[in-house]
Amino acid sequence: MATLFDPTSDLLSDMIRATTVRHRILSSNLANVETPGYEAQEVDFEKVFAEAREQSAGPSAGVPGIQPAVRPDPDVAIRRDGNTVDLDRQMVKLAENTLWHNGLLQILVNRMNLMKQAIKGQ
Repeated sequence: MATLFDPTSDLLSDMIRATTVRHRILSSNLANVETPGYEAQEVDFEKVFAEAREQSAGPSAGVPGIQPAVRPDPDVAIRRDGNTVDLDRQMVKLAENTLWHNGLLQILVNRMNLMKQAIKGQ
C-alpha cells in the first residue's frame, strides 16, 4: 500500500481492517451457534499486534500491510453436537473487538484532524 500520510496512519488503517475481519469472523461464529459440527474461528490478534509493533519499530520507509490470520479458536469446549461456539464468549469477544475498532478509528480521526489543522495553519 502506498503511504499517503505516514506509516503510523497506514498502520492504524491496517489495524482497523484487522478488527473488521475479526468482526466478520465473530459474526459468522454467532450465526452458526446452533450448527452441528461448526468449528468456531478466531483472528490471531496477538500475532497482528506483534506484527504491528515490529513494523512500527522498523524503518519508516512504509508499512507493507498487516494480514490477520484466521484460525480455529483454540480455547473452546466441544459440545455433544460437535459445535465449538460458546455464545457468551463470542459476545464478549465481539464487544471487545468493537471497543478496539472504535478506539482505533478515533485515534485515526484525531490524527487526520491534527493534519487538517496544520494545513490550515490553525
